[in-house]
Amino acid sequence: MTDSLVLAEPLIDVTPSPIIIKNEKAVAQAVDELVAKYGRDFVVTADNVADTKKMRAELNKVAKSINDRRLEVKRAYEKPAAAFDETMNGYKKKIQAILVPLDDKIEAVESEERQVRRMAVDSVILEMAGNYNISATDIEIRPSWLNKSAITKSGKVTKKVIDEIAADMTQLKKDHDQRAADVQTIKLYADNKGIEPSGWIVQLGRGATVTEILVGIDHAAEQAAQKAHEEAERKRKADETAKAVAATHQTMHNGELVDTETGEAVLLSTTLKLTGTHAQLLALRHWIDENGIKYERVAN
Repeated sequence: MTDSLVLAEPLIDVTPSPIIIKNEKAVAQAVDELVAKYGRDFVVTADNVADTKKMRAELNKVAKSINDRRLEVKRAYEKPAAAFDETMNGYKKKIQAILVPLDDKIEAVESEERQVRRMAVDSVILEMAGNYNISATDIEIRPSWLNKSAITKSGKVTKKVIDEIAADMTQLKKDHDQRAADVQTIKLYADNKGIEPSGWIVQLGRGATVTEILVGIDHAAEQAAQKAHEEAERKRKADETAKAVAATHQTMHNGELVDTETGEAVLLSTTLKLTGTHAQLLALRHWIDENGIKYERVAN
């Protein structure tokens, strides 16, 4: 097929004819004389301005005549060149018209071959993944693994590709182990600070370093502690205010602190640590129950 295409290459006989100005010497001499006479040194005065305008018109005619002849000869040469160009372009377009479907067919075959190579590579990755305790889907296929050179004539993946897959799996396993260690570090640190770790672990996946995250946890813990302190202080002041207000409605009556608005005895709270035998403490509890005294266990 290649030889026939070479034989079909157009054989073109091009013998450009020289363009000869038969009286070029006379024309050149006449132009030089005009330039010499009417060039930069020519002086225009009020006395010769009218004649100069007429001469300028004549010069324009000469320049136009020269240009017209130039274009006439140029067109004469361009006409066969344009016809030749049209003919050759016609041949080229016919060839190009069959190139597109040929490209599609070639691409279809090459795509199928790549798919076969991809299946071979996927099979090796799946087989090797278990040895590294990773998922085969986590391995990113390198473009070079799908080249023809990546597969032997017998359809096997080359040792070079297998070594590259092993290297990628080793690095991926290392990355997974490091991430697991980082996650554990963040979780333990956050738990120790009383901070929910899940949001900080998400930041690890977004590219933040462990050091940056631990600093962030410290800052969050400080803010939480400050907020808790402010809340406790607010509650303390509120309780003091409530007690002060309540005290204005209390008075002693027959040895009891009584609310002057309701007439009921004001309940008081105290914390005691009792020591005694089991029987004594049980008897005390019965007495407390019989007298309607409320109590609750306080953790040690």
